[in-house]
Amino acid sequence: MNEMIFKRLIIFSIVFVQIFIAFNPARAMDSIVDDAPPVDESKPYIPVTADNLQDMTAQAAILIDATTGRVLYEKNPDAKAMPASTTKMMTCILGLENANDDDIVEVDKRAVGVEGSAIYINEGDKIKMSELLQATMLASGNDGAAAIAYYVGKGSLETFVQMMNDKAKEIGATNTHFNNPHGLTDPNHYTTARDLAKIARYAYQNEKFRKIVSTKEQEIQWVNPAERKDIYGSTNRLLWNYDDATGIKTGYTDAAGGCLVASAQKNGVTLIAVVLKTSDSRARFVEGRALLDYGFKHIKEMKTVDEQKLISSIYTHNSTNYKTTVKPIQPFTYLVMDTDNVNDFSWKMNLLAYIDAPLKQGAKVGTVDLLYQGNVVGSVDMVTTEEVTEGFNLLGFLHKLFFS
Repeated sequence: MNEMIFKRLIIFSIVFVQIFIAFNPARAMDSIVDDAPPVDESKPYIPVTADNLQDMTAQAAILIDATTGRVLYEKNPDAKAMPASTTKMMTCILGLENANDDDIVEVDKRAVGVEGSAIYINEGDKIKMSELLQATMLASGNDGAAAIAYYVGKGSLETFVQMMNDKAKEIGATNTHFNNPHGLTDPNHYTTARDLAKIARYAYQNEKFRKIVSTKEQEIQWVNPAERKDIYGSTNRLLWNYDDATGIKTGYTDAAGGCLVASAQKNGVTLIAVVLKTSDSRARFVEGRALLDYGFKHIKEMKTVDEQKLISSIYTHNSTNYKTTVKPIQPFTYLVMDTDNVNDFSWKMNLLAYIDAPLKQGAKVGTVDLLYQGNVVGSVDMVTTEEVTEGFNLLGFLHKLFFS
C-alpha cells in the first residue's frame, strides 16, 4: 500500500513539474544562463581584476569609450571568433529599426523549436514586437530571434540575414559575417571583438535598445494566447551584481566559449567591454567586469572642446555667398586617461572642397577627427550653420571656374 502511494506521488510530481515548465518557461529557465554548462569548480581559475588583465582567459577582448569609440584596452581584437548569442544585438536593432513597437508578430512555424535557450513559442502565437524583443533579449531565446527574423524579413530568413550583413557593413564591422539571427554555431557565422564593440556602440545610441538591455526582469504579456504571461530574467548577471552595469548581451556555445558584451556608466562616462571565448560561463562576467573596472580606474577626466575652436568655413558654388560657416553637430567630448600625454592629442578637419547650393541648414559636409598619437580616437560630423541659398557671387564663380 505504501509502495502504491509512493509511486503515485512520484507520478504526480513529474506531471506537476511538466505543467509548471509548460506554463512558466521563464521561471523554469531562470537558473540557466544561455544554456551554458555548469562551471567546473575544480578547475583552477585566477580571479581577474583591473590590475591583472593579462590573466584573462578570454581569447579576444576590447574596451571602448561608447561616446567616441576610443579603444582603451585590447587583446587580439581582430581575431576571428564566434559570437554566440551576442549576435542578438544585431537582431534586436534590426527589429527596432524595421518594425513598430505595436506590430503584432504571429509566430512562423519555422521559428518553433530552435535548439538552445528559448522563450518557448508555438506556431500561431501572437505577441507585440516590443514584447518579443524584450523577451528574446532577456532570456536569450533562439526561437524568439528566429520569430523576429521571419517577421522583419517578411517570411525569409535569407532576407533578414542579408539585412544583418548590410547593417554590419554600414556600422563598419567589416570582419563580421552573420548566417543566422541567434548565433548558433555555423562556420560562416563569425565576428571579432572590435566589430562587436562597434555594433554595441551603434545599438547603444538607440534609446529603446538601451532600455531593453538594461532591464533585469520583466513580465511579458502575449496577445494570443491572451492568458499567457511570463516573467523573464536577464542572462546578464552583471545587471544583478555590478552597480554601474547598464547592459548588454551574453553568449555561450561549446564552440564560442563564454562571450559577453557589457556596458556600464559611471560619472557620466559609458564604457563597452567585449570578451570572447572565455574558459567558462563564469569567467565572462568576471573578466568583463574587470575590463570595465580598468577603464573607470584609469579615466583622468572628460574634456569638452571649445566649439569656437572647431568652427570653420567651406566654399560654396552657385550661391549668394562664396563661403558658409560649418561647425560640429554636437559638443565634442572625449576621455583623457591617466596614461595619456595631453600633447599627443591633435585635430584633423575633413571637409568637402566646396558645396553646391542649395543646401539645407544642418547638412553634413565633413567630419572633425580627434587623434591621439596619430590614431583617430573620436569623430564628430561637421554641418552647415545656415541654409545655403542659390544665387551668384563673383568669388564663388571664380572658385568654381578654377577649382571644380
